Amino acid sequence: MKTGLKVWREASTIILVAKTAFAPTIKHGDFNYKLLTLKRSSKSGYMPGSYVFPGGILSPADTSRDWLNLYESFGFDFNSFDRLNPRENRPKLYQNQNSGELPKYLSLRISAIRETFEESGILICRSYKINYRERIARWASSIEGPELSKWQQKINVNPENFIELCRKYEIYPDVWALKEWSNWVTPASLPLKFDTAYFLTAFQQQPSVHVEKHQVQHLEWAFPTAYLVKNINEEILLEPPQIYEISRLRNFLDIDDLLKFAGERAKEGVERYLPTRIKTRKGLFTILPGDDLYPEEEVQNIEVAYVENLPASNVHNRILHKSPYRNEINILNFQPKCNHIPPLPLEFFTL
Repeated sequence: MKTGLKVWREASTIILVAKTAFAPTIKHGDFNYKLLTLKRSSKSGYMPGSYVFPGGILSPADTSRDWLNLYESFGFDFNSFDRLNPRENRPKLYQNQNSGELPKYLSLRISAIRETFEESGILICRSYKINYRERIARWASSIEGPELSKWQQKINVNPENFIELCRKYEIYPDVWALKEWSNWVTPASLPLKFDTAYFLTAFQQQPSVHVEKHQVQHLEWAFPTAYLVKNINEEILLEPPQIYEISRLRNFLDIDDLLKFAGERAKEGVERYLPTRIKTRKGLFTILPGDDLYPEEEVQNIEVAYVENLPASNVHNRILHKSPYRNEINILNFQPKCNHIPPLPLEFFTL
């Protein structure tokens, strides 16, 4: 491991989609699902005012092996989690394992579920009493109830209270509903750095929400393309990973197709995306793995280099940032690893 990697904090987030109540007939540009985002507080130390997917930093409480005892009480032994752990394409985030802790493919999921509940009130858990026919299912399930808002506050103060909530109400985090999707690492040139697991989960209908107002200014459900249009119109601010992943969702108009793809693709693991940034006359470029200009070995370029123009190349996987609201994804002759799909630039759809 290279010097300095310890400054990246481990985190996880959920790309959470839900089928619309009245699914439209699929036409050109129509989606039958919406995507959840949260507007971070203006006082947030990281990406203040940006629209992000729910999630946050991995807590020691998420890594406790006490979670295995909880799952065992519902009849799940350790082998029950096998399909959540691909055998290949395991980035550093998943390999950074301490003895005595849950495997990262479990703790990162539990963390994402806990953080999503803290921020939005959506509790991605299942109950043996409610879900006795389908203890593991394709679609995500949420637990609802008026008393949960108090637990939302308690868990926000102390993450250890999450397992206490599960014990009290005899529920368990629905880790199987979270499909591995991607792994984004903050560029080394930025002051706050995170190594983040991205998961995708899908609901058959929009779950109830309860916003935690200290962390979140606003919660929004919208079609994927709508977010990109609002960003261009300077109505919302999206960061590069959100722009890239929302553009990738735009390959799927039908949530069933998206969920099927996500489930099959997750078996292949994920690739680590640590962007390289280069300033040019046109603007700032984010160069991503697979691009001809991406370094062969991982480089932590704390100082962003400047060149007049990028050299000619045959394969592009990059984003040009002309301003915080003007971001152009440039894909050319690029095929992602891990059986993934490239993003669609915005001009591919009529708005």
